[in-house]
This record gives sequence, structure tokens and C-alpha cells, in this order.
Amino acid sequence: MFEGNLEIELLRLAYDLNTGEYRHGSYDHKIVNEKKRRDIRVAVVRDRVVHRLLYDYLLPLFEPQFDPDVWSCRPSKGLYGALRRTRALAGRYASGWVYRADVRKFFDCVDQAVLREALARRVMDTAAL
Repeated sequence: MFEGNLEIELLRLAYDLNTGEYRHGSYDHKIVNEKKRRDIRVAVVRDRVVHRLLYDYLLPLFEPQFDPDVWSCRPSKGLYGALRRTRALAGRYASGWVYRADVRKFFDCVDQAVLREALARRVMDTAAL
């Protein structure tokens, strides 16, 4: 268990990343019923640590390019910020409209080759790629 031997596991993970031996594991499938049914895939803790490392690395490369009114999974953003922004815009544009989207299975449909190509245009670190 990763959490039970945290220091040793982090050292092992660092070694695997630095030597190129790291391989992402499989995902556990779970069904969550919170307001609506969701099929989710959950990575093990070791892989989620790597996900976070990549997120922290990629964020400064991509965040300046993102639309400021996309509020999901972004620093200093979130539901309450989106609601405040929506109220402000609704007050200014009485005949305006709001579109909230949750595209089902969106990430399952992302073409991996296209995603890798887009990342390669901005990410110069081959190890990160």
C-alpha cells in the first residue's frame, strides 16, 4: 500500500520516473450515484501522484490560453466563482443565456494521437511527454 510506506514509495516512484522505468497502472472501475449515475475510472495512488506532478508542470504552460469563463478544475475557480460571474453577467445582459455542459464520456472519446500532438507543440520536455 502506497500510503502505508509513503517515504519508500515516493523514493521508488522518483527512481522509476528518473530512470524511465515508470509505467502507468490500470484503473479501477467504480459506479458513483451522486445526483446522477457516473461510471468512473480511478487510478492507484502512485499514478495519481504522477498525475498531480504533470498537472503542476502543465498548468503554467496552458492556463494563460484557457478561456477565463471556463470554471471547472482550474485554480481559483470553481462552482461559487462561476455562480458569482453568472450573476454579474446576468445583471448586465438581461436577455443573455447560460450554458452549462457535462458532456457524457467526453474524455473516453478524446483521440490520444491528437492530444499528444497538441501537447508536443507546447511541451518541450520529452520526459514529461
